[in-house]
Amino acid sequence: MTKNLLLKLTLAAVLAAGAAPCRAAGPQAAGKNRAQFALTFDDGPGYITEDLLKLLESRKAKATFFMLGTAVRAKPATAKKAQDAGHLIANHTDSHKNWFKLGKGPDRERTLAAEIRKGEEAIVKATGVKPAILRMPNGYDRPWVRETAKKLGYRTANWSYGSDWTRTAEDAMTREYLKATRAGAVLLLHDGGGKNRERTLRITAAILDEAARLGLEPVRLDVLLAGPAPGN
Repeated sequence: MTKNLLLKLTLAAVLAAGAAPCRAAGPQAAGKNRAQFALTFDDGPGYITEDLLKLLESRKAKATFFMLGTAVRAKPATAKKAQDAGHLIANHTDSHKNWFKLGKGPDRERTLAAEIRKGEEAIVKATGVKPAILRMPNGYDRPWVRETAKKLGYRTANWSYGSDWTRTAEDAMTREYLKATRAGAVLLLHDGGGKNRERTLRITAAILDEAARLGLEPVRLDVLLAGPAPGN
């Protein structure tokens, strides 16, 4: 299998799979540099985010941070540091609600729109930049979600691999992340919420080592999934 074909297949999985893998709204294609992948971090800013920013800077790596409005309001200066460092700031809604439950309700579109707007408001206030990519809590993905996001100027994106919220032992988890590090991959880790986020730093460092070995460049998600804006 050629590298170009492998990249096309990986991006097809990223753009067309269900709730657990990555999904993005609208037609998208890889950037000109084929040897790229994306590191993405959810639920922050958290207590390790500033250390993570230092790690990424030391490796000249760019990443995408899917931030919660509640977390941004708690750590606005950290959100601004991520933005100023050239990373992509994206919306993870305001408060990480359970959409597998709320998605069955009659007011789901209105509730989601309010969550997106409130998260956006916090991000704009802290960073001065309006996000354009949304990742739903727990990777929840339905046609009505993508349509609601599109109306608000967002495309949606999940991931091709992630497991740092599971109880998998760190050494085994690291091996799985390294196996998933390839051209076109969208890797999910967490810099906010939960416990033992220092593990995120160690796994990220291992991924960056593997990427360097493979000649892969870690880029922002909007660079990896370059394409027209929602509605175009």
